[in-house]
Amino acid sequence: MERCCTAITAPFGLHTRPAAQLVALARQFEADIQFHCQGLQGNGKSLFSLQKLPLVSGAEVEICATGTDASAAITALQNWLDSFNDQSN
Repeated sequence: MERCCTAITAPFGLHTRPAAQLVALARQFEADIQFHCQGLQGNGKSLFSLQKLPLVSGAEVEICATGTDASAAITALQNWLDSFNDQSN
């Protein structure tokens, strides 16, 4: 299992439009991808599942992936979130 931790620093958090982009990226990988935030878990390939998480500004998020391309998935998702946070601030 590969994992990374990051924070959402965008002022409005990870709202619907960017969450849909994140899901589209996650679906490019074979790995099972899970997001964990404040004790809750969501499937990284499901917009509905991610929207149930409190991905607000300041939230700490752990991304976990298992599978053959888990490392590549974690790297891509981490890079996307870093870029999203940078562009939104």
